[in-house]
Amino acid sequence: MFGLRLSKILAILILLMGIIHIIATFTPLIKTGLECLSLGALDAMVYMSLGCGMFLVLSGVLLFLLLGKVTQFKFLFVPVFLICGFLLVNGVLAVVYMLNNPFAWMVFALSLGVSI
Repeated sequence: MFGLRLSKILAILILLMGIIHIIATFTPLIKTGLECLSLGALDAMVYMSLGCGMFLVLSGVLLFLLLGKVTQFKFLFVPVFLICGFLLVNGVLAVVYMLNNPFAWMVFALSLGVSI
């Protein structure tokens, strides 16, 4: 029971990290701090950043909803396993590409925690 509760808390934290990621995407745009990027590079950065944030939001919501049902419905183990696998890949790549970013390490730790 405690493990399920902890996993659901971690899923909510992953959801919150996604929301923070989406907000952080628009903060430099509001402050006009990305003049160094061309219009095409800016559009690509916004698209990829929003995609990553939405992935975290969707993963957190799905895990939160599915974790309580996985003991009752065994077939839900596969989608939960896939979501955790994709979260782990995302967490590892976040650390690889943003080694000095504490939020990358938080995403990695949350992904690892919910996967265990």
